[in-house]
Amino acid sequence: MITENLLRATRNVCLLVPKPGVSASEDASYWTMRLDGLSDQHIKDAVTLLRQDLQKKQVPFSKIKALKTTALQNALAMSLGVRSYDHWRETELARISAFLRDQGMTTPTDLISWSPRPLFASALTAQRLAERFFNSGLPLPRRLFTGVGSMLFAASGYGRVDIDALAGKPMFYDEERLAYCARRENEVLIRANQLRIKGPDAPEFLDLTGRMLLLNAVSEYVGSMYNLLGDNLCDRMQQPAVFTSYNTSKEEDALNRQIFAMFRNEIEQSVEGWVDVMPMPGNDDIVFLKGRDGAFDWVVRDQRDKPFTENPFHPIFKSDELPSALRSSKLAARLYFTKGQWRERLEHLAEQRHYAEGGTVANWPGYDKLIFRELTADAVYFPPRPRGAPQDDAFTAHRLHDRCLMISSLVTVDEFWRFYEHSEWRRIRVDRLAKAELKIDRDLEAVNLHDSGDAPASVTWFDAIAYCRHVEKTTGLPVRLLDVEEWRAIAPVPRRDIAKDGWGDLTWAIKGGDGQIGTSSAHRFAEACAQDRGWLHFGQDLVWSSNREGVQFLSVVDFGEWLDDYESGYACAANAATGKALMTGPLERDRCPAYSTMRYKGLKVGFRLCYVAQPDA
Repeated sequence: MITENLLRATRNVCLLVPKPGVSASEDASYWTMRLDGLSDQHIKDAVTLLRQDLQKKQVPFSKIKALKTTALQNALAMSLGVRSYDHWRETELARISAFLRDQGMTTPTDLISWSPRPLFASALTAQRLAERFFNSGLPLPRRLFTGVGSMLFAASGYGRVDIDALAGKPMFYDEERLAYCARRENEVLIRANQLRIKGPDAPEFLDLTGRMLLLNAVSEYVGSMYNLLGDNLCDRMQQPAVFTSYNTSKEEDALNRQIFAMFRNEIEQSVEGWVDVMPMPGNDDIVFLKGRDGAFDWVVRDQRDKPFTENPFHPIFKSDELPSALRSSKLAARLYFTKGQWRERLEHLAEQRHYAEGGTVANWPGYDKLIFRELTADAVYFPPRPRGAPQDDAFTAHRLHDRCLMISSLVTVDEFWRFYEHSEWRRIRVDRLAKAELKIDRDLEAVNLHDSGDAPASVTWFDAIAYCRHVEKTTGLPVRLLDVEEWRAIAPVPRRDIAKDGWGDLTWAIKGGDGQIGTSSAHRFAEACAQDRGWLHFGQDLVWSSNREGVQFLSVVDFGEWLDDYESGYACAANAATGKALMTGPLERDRCPAYSTMRYKGLKVGFRLCYVAQPDA
């Protein structure tokens, strides 16, 4: 009898399952089920968990076929490649048991997540493997190098400096280092006593050959090769190598090819890190991965690495606390619930398009925007028109492309404080950010109440989002922050090109600032930035500029505006004086901590609101 333990999942598995009785052409035609394993009990548990979750959300399902227990069990079994739950329980599990026994697969093991891996390498995930196996149209590899168990990048801190020291001279180009190591690729050059892995199974040291030392030295290059786009990691390379490095020169391409050849030589000579790729006979929806000493893993068609959420900002905000414009996008839902897609390939094509159309590293906007552009450019996706609202006299109309965007002035201290002073948000903000392991600036009084009431408010990005929701609830207007492209379109011409002309006479407007913005900057008066005490306020020399519609921007070096673009705790903050990020770098890339007012740098960040007007506005 096959055991639940033998078929348990070694990671979170979320599976797209058709809703019974719902047409595949209808919107929201799939449930996402958490599957903790492949046994019959795991299937029953997945159905029970889905029903319990929906019951908590007060979904009435007693008469809905899409939520009937038997129908759900059958739908889940069919997603695993058989015709019914009974067939899975009575026939398929016995076949799986015999297959595992015959192949010597006895120990469920994570054979996909490799650590430590090359620098900048995206982690392989079960979803990435499933999409490569089932959706790419490429032949299923016989063996695959995931890296699990390999010590190739376990050495810590060994690289270019060591090669130069061994050669007895400084080398200025990686091509020189490659040539030096290639002549000694199988010779042990150095013993690595410092390792990135710990624990009882970690070795005391690693002897690095010339090839291993070189690969560690140029680990960031190898990171662009660790992907499933071609056959880079397959035992037989039938497809050309594909690198996720872009906008490269011919010389860089040549170096990439040489490094890749050394990487392939290294992994082909290794017994560690490889898995046998074994499709389940008679089942087109399950593939097993066989490692060494009985270890095995599995992936299934249409699996996802995590459940879909309509609220990407949980636990900081509950869904009903978010501005409607910030709730999960239609595109995110489409990408998640559309079967047969290959996300890794889509991201690769989108990034290629970005650089082919003149984009740079500096204005790289993130994968979400790149994919949006890729799908809309190919007419694969037609975004829904944003919910509009009537024009409001407190906002100024701006015609942008195919829409009318209503823009507010900078939110003032008085306006923000009327919302904030007695709000629930003020009471819960510290605890909410703590749940997300972030530490928000506590003392907004210190950066607001020493200024006049008509001065721009200074807040964290999360405070700005809470204010947007407050305005939407009180006015009905679907307000949000400007995004990077919108801000660029409506901002006045920067007062100075700092890349060309330097800082010149640009105004430093904040009293107590140190006249610097770089990463080593700090407030002149340390007591003004200590947690929960001190203050920061504007000086007298505020410089304003107006855009083409007469909306005013504070054009000083040490003030920025929060924008909508957010990722992993950081958000864009734009500076009107320079047209760049507040921290002086590229606007898309040089972001500020979203939980900070930037007081610790002697800076202030405010915000303005916008919304899309109705089409006839």
